[in-house]
Amino acid sequence: MDLTSRLRSIVKSAPPKDVRELTYEPDDGYRNAAAFDPDSVASALGGRRVSTRFGECIAIDRRYESDRWHGGIRIGDCTLDDFQSLRILDPDLASRAPALSGVPRTVFIDLETTGLSGGAGTLAFLVGCGYFDLGAFQVRQFLLTSHAGERALLAAVAEFFDDADLIVTYNGKTFDVPVMETRWMFHRMEMPLDGVPHFDMLHPARRLWKGRPPDEGGCRLSTLERRLFDVQRVGDVPGMDIPSRFFRFVRSGDPRPLEGVLEHNRIDLISLAAVTARALQLARDGRDACTDCSEALSLGRIFERAEHFSRAEACYRHAAQAPDAATRAEALFQLAVRLRRDRRFIDAAAAWRELAELTPPRSTRGGRLGDLRQIAVEALAIHQEHRARDFAGARELAFAALEETAGRRADGVRHRIARLDRKLARGQDAQLLW
Repeated sequence: MDLTSRLRSIVKSAPPKDVRELTYEPDDGYRNAAAFDPDSVASALGGRRVSTRFGECIAIDRRYESDRWHGGIRIGDCTLDDFQSLRILDPDLASRAPALSGVPRTVFIDLETTGLSGGAGTLAFLVGCGYFDLGAFQVRQFLLTSHAGERALLAAVAEFFDDADLIVTYNGKTFDVPVMETRWMFHRMEMPLDGVPHFDMLHPARRLWKGRPPDEGGCRLSTLERRLFDVQRVGDVPGMDIPSRFFRFVRSGDPRPLEGVLEHNRIDLISLAAVTARALQLARDGRDACTDCSEALSLGRIFERAEHFSRAEACYRHAAQAPDAATRAEALFQLAVRLRRDRRFIDAAAAWRELAELTPPRSTRGGRLGDLRQIAVEALAIHQEHRARDFAGARELAFAALEETAGRRADGVRHRIARLDRKLARGQDAQLLW
Protein backbone atom coordinates (compact mmCIF):
# COMPACT_ATOMS: atom_id res chain seq x y z
CA MET A 1 0.00 0.00 0.00
CA ASP A 2 1.46 3.36 -1.02
CA LEU A 3 1.49 6.47 1.16
CA THR A 4 -1.60 7.99 -0.46
CA SER A 5 -3.63 4.83 0.12
CA ARG A 6 -2.50 4.67 3.73
CA LEU A 7 -3.52 8.29 4.31
CA ARG A 8 -6.88 7.64 2.68
CA SER A 9 -7.53 4.67 4.96
CA ILE A 10 -6.65 6.74 8.02
CA VAL A 11 -8.97 9.57 7.00
CA LYS A 12 -11.83 7.25 6.09
CA SER A 13 -11.63 5.35 9.37
CA ALA A 14 -13.85 6.63 12.15
CA PRO A 15 -11.89 8.99 14.41
CA PRO A 16 -11.80 8.38 18.16
CA LYS A 17 -14.49 10.17 20.13
CA ASP A 18 -11.95 12.09 22.20
CA VAL A 19 -10.14 13.67 19.23
CA ARG A 20 -9.12 17.17 20.22
CA GLU A 21 -9.64 19.95 17.71
CA LEU A 22 -7.16 22.78 17.29
CA THR A 23 -7.64 25.40 20.01
CA TYR A 24 -5.68 28.09 18.21
CA GLU A 25 -5.16 29.46 14.75
CA PRO A 26 -1.64 28.95 13.37
CA ASP A 27 0.41 32.09 13.16
CA ASP A 28 1.58 32.68 9.58
CA GLY A 29 3.99 35.39 10.66
CA TYR A 30 2.04 38.32 9.22
CA ARG A 31 -0.41 40.37 11.22
CA ASN A 32 -1.33 43.18 8.90
CA ALA A 33 -4.91 44.01 9.87
CA ALA A 34 -6.03 44.64 6.29
CA ALA A 35 -4.89 41.18 5.21
CA PHE A 36 -7.24 39.60 7.72
CA ASP A 37 -10.23 41.83 7.09
CA PRO A 38 -12.50 39.75 4.83
CA ASP A 39 -14.88 42.65 4.22
CA SER A 40 -12.24 44.94 2.72
CA VAL A 41 -10.76 42.15 0.60
CA ALA A 42 -14.19 40.97 -0.59
CA SER A 43 -15.21 44.52 -1.48
CA ALA A 44 -12.01 45.17 -3.44
CA LEU A 45 -12.29 41.92 -5.43
CA GLY A 46 -16.05 41.95 -5.94
CA GLY A 47 -16.66 38.95 -3.69
CA ARG A 48 -18.55 38.05 -0.56
CA ARG A 49 -17.89 36.36 2.75
CA VAL A 50 -18.81 32.67 3.13
CA SER A 51 -19.33 31.23 6.60
CA THR A 52 -18.43 27.67 7.55
CA ARG A 53 -18.13 25.85 10.87
CA PHE A 54 -14.39 26.52 10.74
CA GLY A 55 -14.63 30.22 10.03
CA GLU A 56 -14.98 32.37 6.93
CA CYS A 57 -13.44 32.61 3.48
CA ILE A 58 -14.16 34.72 0.43
CA ALA A 59 -16.09 33.61 -2.67
CA ILE A 60 -16.04 35.59 -5.91
CA ASP A 61 -18.77 34.88 -8.47
CA ARG A 62 -18.71 35.76 -12.15
CA ARG A 63 -21.30 34.83 -14.77
CA TYR A 64 -20.61 34.56 -18.51
CA GLU A 65 -23.83 34.54 -20.52
CA SER A 66 -24.35 32.07 -23.33
CA ASP A 67 -24.12 34.70 -26.10
CA ARG A 68 -20.70 35.92 -24.96
CA TRP A 69 -17.71 35.00 -27.14
CA HIS A 70 -14.49 33.44 -25.94
CA GLY A 71 -12.24 33.99 -28.91
CA GLY A 72 -13.97 32.28 -31.82
CA ILE A 73 -16.43 30.19 -29.77
CA ARG A 74 -19.61 31.19 -27.94
CA ILE A 75 -19.97 30.33 -24.28
CA GLY A 76 -23.27 28.59 -25.03
CA ASP A 77 -21.48 26.21 -27.41
CA CYS A 78 -19.14 24.99 -24.67
CA THR A 79 -21.73 22.99 -22.74
CA LEU A 80 -21.10 19.28 -22.21
CA ASP A 81 -24.26 17.69 -23.55
CA ASP A 82 -23.10 14.17 -24.42
CA PHE A 83 -21.66 11.93 -21.74
CA GLN A 84 -21.26 9.02 -24.17
CA SER A 85 -18.69 11.02 -26.12
CA LEU A 86 -16.70 11.46 -22.92
CA ARG A 87 -16.44 7.69 -22.72
CA ILE A 88 -14.94 7.63 -26.20
CA LEU A 89 -12.28 10.11 -25.15
CA ASP A 90 -11.66 8.19 -21.92
CA PRO A 91 -12.84 4.55 -22.15
CA ASP A 92 -11.89 3.94 -18.52
CA LEU A 93 -14.61 6.39 -17.50
CA ALA A 94 -17.24 3.78 -18.32
CA SER A 95 -15.98 1.50 -15.55
CA ARG A 96 -15.47 4.35 -13.08
CA ALA A 97 -18.88 5.91 -13.71
CA PRO A 98 -21.25 3.25 -15.08
CA ALA A 99 -24.37 4.96 -13.72
CA LEU A 100 -23.81 8.34 -15.34
CA SER A 101 -25.85 9.14 -18.42
CA GLY A 102 -27.41 12.11 -20.13
CA VAL A 103 -26.03 15.44 -18.92
CA PRO A 104 -24.47 15.09 -15.45
CA ARG A 105 -23.78 18.10 -13.22
CA THR A 106 -20.24 18.84 -14.27
CA VAL A 107 -17.83 21.01 -12.30
CA PHE A 108 -14.64 22.34 -13.91
CA ILE A 109 -11.77 22.79 -11.45
CA ASP A 110 -8.57 24.81 -11.65
CA LEU A 111 -6.29 25.72 -8.75
CA GLU A 112 -3.79 28.46 -8.12
CA THR A 113 -1.24 27.33 -5.54
CA THR A 114 1.77 28.58 -3.62
CA GLY A 115 4.05 26.32 -5.68
CA LEU A 116 4.13 23.68 -8.38
CA SER A 117 6.19 21.05 -6.60
CA GLY A 118 3.31 19.58 -4.60
CA GLY A 119 3.83 18.10 -1.16
CA ALA A 120 2.45 19.01 2.25
CA GLY A 121 3.75 22.57 2.07
CA THR A 122 1.84 23.52 -1.08
CA LEU A 123 -1.42 25.40 -0.43
CA ALA A 124 -4.25 25.98 -2.85
CA PHE A 125 -4.96 29.63 -2.10
CA LEU A 126 -7.49 29.94 -4.94
CA VAL A 127 -9.92 27.18 -5.93
CA GLY A 128 -11.72 28.04 -9.15
CA CYS A 129 -14.91 26.11 -9.98
CA GLY A 130 -17.01 26.50 -13.11
CA TYR A 131 -20.34 25.02 -14.14
CA PHE A 132 -23.08 25.67 -16.67
CA ASP A 133 -26.35 27.19 -15.54
CA LEU A 134 -29.09 27.63 -18.15
CA GLY A 135 -26.50 27.93 -20.90
CA ALA A 136 -24.37 30.48 -19.05
CA PHE A 137 -21.02 29.63 -17.50
CA GLN A 138 -20.90 30.38 -13.80
CA VAL A 139 -17.52 30.72 -12.09
CA ARG A 140 -17.11 30.61 -8.32
CA GLN A 141 -13.66 31.18 -6.85
CA PHE A 142 -12.80 30.46 -3.23
CA LEU A 143 -9.97 32.67 -1.96
CA LEU A 144 -7.71 32.10 1.02
CA THR A 145 -6.99 35.35 2.87
CA SER A 146 -4.52 33.91 5.39
CA HIS A 147 -2.93 30.60 6.23
CA ALA A 148 -5.09 30.38 9.35
CA GLY A 149 -8.25 30.29 7.23
CA GLU A 150 -7.40 27.21 5.20
CA ARG A 151 -9.86 24.93 6.99
CA ALA A 152 -12.69 27.36 6.27
CA LEU A 153 -11.78 27.42 2.57
CA LEU A 154 -11.56 23.62 2.42
CA ALA A 155 -14.95 23.28 4.11
CA ALA A 156 -16.58 25.75 1.71
CA VAL A 157 -15.11 23.94 -1.30
CA ALA A 158 -16.22 20.56 0.07
CA GLU A 159 -19.78 21.83 0.46
CA PHE A 160 -19.75 23.13 -3.11
CA PHE A 161 -18.75 19.69 -4.44
CA ASP A 162 -21.59 17.87 -2.66
CA ASP A 163 -23.84 17.79 -5.75
CA ALA A 164 -21.14 17.22 -8.38
CA ASP A 165 -21.68 14.19 -10.66
CA LEU A 166 -18.47 14.70 -12.64
CA ILE A 167 -15.36 16.85 -12.34
CA VAL A 168 -13.27 18.02 -15.28
CA THR A 169 -9.70 19.24 -14.93
CA TYR A 170 -6.59 19.85 -17.00
CA ASN A 171 -3.77 17.79 -15.51
CA GLY A 172 -5.92 17.45 -12.41
CA LYS A 173 -5.20 13.79 -11.84
CA THR A 174 -1.53 14.59 -11.39
CA PHE A 175 -1.73 17.95 -9.65
CA ASP A 176 -5.03 19.64 -8.73
CA VAL A 177 -6.91 16.77 -7.10
CA PRO A 178 -3.86 15.35 -5.23
CA VAL A 179 -3.13 18.84 -3.83
CA MET A 180 -6.70 19.20 -2.55
CA GLU A 181 -6.76 15.69 -1.12
CA THR A 182 -3.46 16.31 0.66
CA ARG A 183 -4.88 19.42 2.35
CA TRP A 184 -8.13 17.69 3.33
CA MET A 185 -6.16 14.79 4.79
CA PHE A 186 -3.77 17.16 6.56
CA HIS A 187 -6.73 18.70 8.40
CA ARG A 188 -8.42 15.32 8.99
CA MET A 189 -11.42 16.32 6.91
CA GLU A 190 -13.55 14.14 4.66
CA MET A 191 -12.63 14.17 0.98
CA PRO A 192 -15.70 15.11 -1.08
CA LEU A 193 -14.08 14.16 -4.41
CA ASP A 194 -13.53 10.58 -3.33
CA GLY A 195 -15.74 8.49 -5.61
CA VAL A 196 -16.70 11.36 -7.95
CA PRO A 197 -15.86 10.47 -11.59
CA HIS A 198 -12.93 12.52 -12.87
CA PHE A 199 -12.26 13.43 -16.50
CA ASP A 200 -8.78 14.84 -17.10
CA MET A 201 -8.81 16.70 -20.42
CA LEU A 202 -5.00 16.80 -20.67
CA HIS A 203 -4.69 13.20 -21.87
CA PRO A 204 -7.28 13.40 -24.72
CA ALA A 205 -5.77 16.76 -25.69
CA ARG A 206 -2.36 15.17 -26.08
CA ARG A 207 -3.81 12.37 -28.20
CA LEU A 208 -5.67 14.83 -30.41
CA TRP A 209 -3.28 17.74 -30.83
CA LYS A 210 0.22 16.78 -29.67
CA GLY A 211 1.49 15.70 -33.08
CA ARG A 212 1.62 19.22 -34.46
CA PRO A 213 4.49 21.16 -36.03
CA PRO A 214 6.79 22.75 -33.44
CA ASP A 215 5.71 26.27 -34.38
CA GLU A 216 2.17 25.48 -33.24
CA GLY A 217 3.30 24.80 -29.68
CA GLY A 218 2.54 21.93 -27.35
CA CYS A 219 -0.57 21.04 -25.39
CA ARG A 220 -0.60 23.75 -22.76
CA LEU A 221 -4.10 25.07 -22.20
CA SER A 222 -3.04 28.58 -23.22
CA THR A 223 -1.62 27.17 -26.46
CA LEU A 224 -4.76 25.22 -27.32
CA GLU A 225 -7.09 28.14 -26.61
CA ARG A 226 -5.06 30.29 -28.98
CA ARG A 227 -4.81 27.73 -31.76
CA LEU A 228 -8.35 26.33 -31.55
CA PHE A 229 -10.32 29.49 -30.73
CA ASP A 230 -7.93 32.37 -31.41
CA VAL A 231 -8.08 33.53 -27.78
CA GLN A 232 -5.66 36.40 -27.22
CA ARG A 233 -4.92 37.13 -23.58
CA VAL A 234 -4.05 40.77 -22.85
CA GLY A 235 -2.04 41.56 -19.74
CA ASP A 236 -2.21 38.00 -18.48
CA VAL A 237 -0.30 37.04 -15.33
CA PRO A 238 2.44 34.46 -16.04
CA GLY A 239 2.02 31.27 -14.05
CA MET A 240 5.40 31.63 -12.39
CA ASP A 241 4.39 35.03 -10.91
CA ILE A 242 1.16 33.81 -9.30
CA PRO A 243 2.61 32.49 -5.98
CA SER A 244 4.58 35.69 -5.40
CA ARG A 245 1.43 37.77 -5.86
CA PHE A 246 -0.35 35.80 -3.16
CA PHE A 247 2.56 36.21 -0.74
CA ARG A 248 2.63 39.94 -1.50
CA PHE A 249 -1.07 40.12 -0.66
CA VAL A 250 -0.57 38.24 2.62
CA ARG A 251 2.31 40.53 3.65
CA SER A 252 0.72 43.83 2.68
CA GLY A 253 -3.00 43.20 2.87
CA ASP A 254 -3.40 44.86 -0.55
CA PRO A 255 -5.66 42.63 -2.70
CA ARG A 256 -4.89 44.42 -5.97
CA PRO A 257 -2.10 41.98 -6.99
CA LEU A 258 -4.73 39.21 -6.91
CA GLU A 259 -7.03 40.80 -9.51
CA GLY A 260 -4.88 39.51 -12.38
CA VAL A 261 -4.64 36.07 -10.73
CA LEU A 262 -8.43 35.85 -10.47
CA GLU A 263 -8.86 36.77 -14.13
CA HIS A 264 -6.15 34.29 -15.18
CA ASN A 265 -8.00 31.55 -13.30
CA ARG A 266 -11.36 32.47 -14.84
CA ILE A 267 -9.97 32.38 -18.37
CA ASP A 268 -8.40 28.99 -17.65
CA LEU A 269 -11.78 27.62 -16.57
CA ILE A 270 -13.58 28.95 -19.65
CA SER A 271 -10.85 27.62 -21.93
CA LEU A 272 -11.01 24.25 -20.22
CA ALA A 273 -14.75 24.08 -20.95
CA ALA A 274 -14.18 25.19 -24.55
CA VAL A 275 -11.40 22.68 -25.25
CA THR A 276 -13.45 19.88 -23.69
CA ALA A 277 -16.47 20.83 -25.79
CA ARG A 278 -14.31 20.78 -28.94
CA ALA A 279 -13.01 17.32 -28.09
CA LEU A 280 -16.58 16.11 -27.48
CA GLN A 281 -17.65 17.49 -30.85
CA LEU A 282 -14.90 15.49 -32.53
CA ALA A 283 -15.87 12.32 -30.66
CA ARG A 284 -19.54 12.82 -31.50
CA ASP A 285 -19.33 13.88 -35.18
CA GLY A 286 -16.20 11.97 -36.16
CA ARG A 287 -14.41 12.66 -39.42
CA ASP A 288 -16.82 15.41 -40.51
CA ALA A 289 -15.84 17.59 -37.54
CA CYS A 290 -12.09 17.48 -38.25
CA THR A 291 -10.47 20.69 -39.41
CA ASP A 292 -7.51 18.99 -41.10
CA CYS A 293 -6.04 15.59 -41.87
CA SER A 294 -3.71 15.60 -38.88
CA GLU A 295 -6.68 15.97 -36.54
CA ALA A 296 -8.48 13.16 -38.38
CA LEU A 297 -5.48 10.87 -37.90
CA SER A 298 -5.38 11.55 -34.16
CA LEU A 299 -9.14 11.09 -33.85
CA GLY A 300 -8.87 7.77 -35.67
CA ARG A 301 -6.44 6.52 -33.04
CA ILE A 302 -8.86 7.57 -30.30
CA PHE A 303 -11.70 5.68 -32.00
CA GLU A 304 -9.39 2.68 -32.34
CA ARG A 305 -8.61 2.79 -28.62
CA ALA A 306 -12.34 3.00 -27.83
CA GLU A 307 -13.03 0.05 -30.20
CA HIS A 308 -15.10 2.13 -32.64
CA PHE A 309 -13.35 0.50 -35.57
CA SER A 310 -15.54 1.64 -38.47
CA ARG A 311 -15.28 5.27 -37.37
CA ALA A 312 -11.52 4.86 -36.96
CA GLU A 313 -11.24 3.55 -40.53
CA ALA A 314 -13.19 6.53 -41.86
CA CYS A 315 -10.78 8.91 -40.13
CA TYR A 316 -7.74 7.04 -41.45
CA ARG A 317 -9.06 7.17 -45.02
CA HIS A 318 -9.66 10.89 -44.69
CA ALA A 319 -6.17 11.46 -43.26
CA ALA A 320 -4.65 9.37 -46.08
CA GLN A 321 -5.49 12.25 -48.43
CA ALA A 322 -3.21 14.63 -46.52
CA PRO A 323 -0.94 16.86 -48.62
CA ASP A 324 2.11 16.23 -46.42
CA ALA A 325 3.85 12.88 -46.71
CA ALA A 326 4.31 12.33 -42.96
CA THR A 327 0.60 12.51 -42.07
CA ARG A 328 -0.39 10.55 -45.15
CA ALA A 329 2.12 7.78 -44.41
CA GLU A 330 1.00 7.43 -40.79
CA ALA A 331 -2.63 7.29 -41.91
CA LEU A 332 -1.91 4.59 -44.49
CA PHE A 333 -0.02 2.58 -41.87
CA GLN A 334 -2.90 2.78 -39.39
CA LEU A 335 -5.41 1.97 -42.14
CA ALA A 336 -3.47 -1.07 -43.33
CA VAL A 337 -3.18 -2.44 -39.80
CA ARG A 338 -6.90 -1.88 -39.22
CA LEU A 339 -7.83 -3.67 -42.46
CA ARG A 340 -5.52 -6.57 -41.68
CA ARG A 341 -7.10 -7.00 -38.24
CA ASP A 342 -10.49 -7.10 -39.96
CA ARG A 343 -9.09 -9.86 -42.21
CA ARG A 344 -9.61 -7.72 -45.30
CA PHE A 345 -6.26 -8.78 -46.65
CA ILE A 346 -6.61 -7.54 -50.23
CA ASP A 347 -7.58 -4.03 -49.09
CA ALA A 348 -4.77 -4.10 -46.55
CA ALA A 349 -2.27 -5.05 -49.25
CA ALA A 350 -3.43 -2.10 -51.36
CA ALA A 351 -2.80 0.24 -48.43
CA TRP A 352 0.65 -1.32 -47.80
CA ARG A 353 1.50 -0.91 -51.49
CA GLU A 354 0.46 2.75 -51.50
CA LEU A 355 2.54 3.31 -48.37
CA ALA A 356 5.59 1.66 -49.93
CA GLU A 357 5.27 3.80 -53.06
CA LEU A 358 4.84 6.99 -51.01
CA THR A 359 7.86 6.57 -48.74
CA PRO A 360 11.44 6.74 -50.05
CA PRO A 361 13.96 3.93 -49.54
CA ARG A 362 15.62 3.92 -46.14
CA SER A 363 19.02 4.53 -47.74
CA THR A 364 17.63 7.76 -49.24
CA ARG A 365 15.78 9.02 -46.18
CA GLY A 366 15.67 7.47 -42.72
CA GLY A 367 13.55 8.38 -39.75
CA ARG A 368 9.91 7.50 -39.37
CA LEU A 369 9.19 7.45 -43.11
CA GLY A 370 11.98 4.95 -43.66
CA ASP A 371 10.66 2.76 -40.86
CA LEU A 372 7.15 2.82 -42.32
CA ARG A 373 8.46 1.84 -45.76
CA GLN A 374 10.34 -1.09 -44.25
CA ILE A 375 7.21 -2.28 -42.42
CA ALA A 376 5.11 -1.90 -45.57
CA VAL A 377 7.53 -3.88 -47.77
CA GLU A 378 7.75 -6.69 -45.22
CA ALA A 379 3.95 -6.79 -44.90
CA LEU A 380 3.62 -7.02 -48.69
CA ALA A 381 6.13 -9.87 -48.78
CA ILE A 382 4.08 -11.75 -46.18
CA HIS A 383 0.88 -11.11 -48.14
CA GLN A 384 2.37 -12.33 -51.40
CA GLU A 385 3.69 -15.46 -49.74
CA HIS A 386 0.74 -16.53 -47.59
CA ARG A 387 -2.29 -14.96 -49.27
CA ALA A 388 -1.52 -14.50 -52.96
CA ARG A 389 0.79 -17.53 -53.06
CA ASP A 390 3.12 -15.57 -55.34
CA PHE A 391 6.46 -16.89 -54.10
CA ALA A 392 8.53 -15.14 -56.76
CA GLY A 393 6.95 -11.77 -56.00
CA ALA A 394 7.33 -12.38 -52.26
CA ARG A 395 11.02 -13.22 -52.74
CA GLU A 396 11.59 -10.01 -54.68
CA LEU A 397 9.90 -7.97 -51.95
CA ALA A 398 11.90 -9.77 -49.27
CA PHE A 399 15.16 -8.83 -51.00
CA ALA A 400 13.95 -5.22 -51.17
CA ALA A 401 13.25 -5.33 -47.44
CA LEU A 402 16.65 -6.85 -46.74
CA GLU A 403 18.39 -3.89 -48.33
CA GLU A 404 16.82 -1.59 -45.74
CA THR A 405 16.95 -3.87 -42.69
CA ALA A 406 19.68 -4.54 -40.17
CA GLY A 407 20.16 -6.49 -36.96
CA ARG A 408 17.84 -9.25 -35.80
CA ARG A 409 15.13 -8.11 -38.14
CA ALA A 410 17.45 -8.78 -41.08
CA ASP A 411 17.93 -12.34 -39.82
CA GLY A 412 14.18 -12.84 -40.02
CA VAL A 413 14.09 -11.53 -43.59
CA ARG A 414 16.94 -13.90 -44.57
CA HIS A 415 15.00 -16.76 -43.03
CA ARG A 416 11.98 -15.80 -45.13
CA ILE A 417 14.09 -15.66 -48.31
CA ALA A 418 15.48 -19.15 -47.60
CA ARG A 419 11.98 -20.48 -47.05
CA LEU A 420 10.78 -18.92 -50.32
CA ASP A 421 13.75 -20.43 -52.16
CA ARG A 422 12.74 -23.88 -50.92
CA LYS A 423 9.13 -23.31 -51.96
CA LEU A 424 10.20 -22.15 -55.42
CA ALA A 425 12.52 -25.13 -55.77
CA ARG A 426 9.71 -27.54 -54.87
CA GLY A 427 7.48 -25.84 -57.41
CA GLN A 428 10.08 -26.22 -60.14
CA ASP A 429 10.58 -29.90 -59.27
CA ALA A 430 6.85 -30.46 -59.46
CA GLN A 431 6.72 -28.87 -62.93
CA LEU A 432 9.55 -31.11 -64.14
CA LEU A 433 7.75 -34.22 -62.89
CA TRP A 434 4.56 -33.08 -64.56
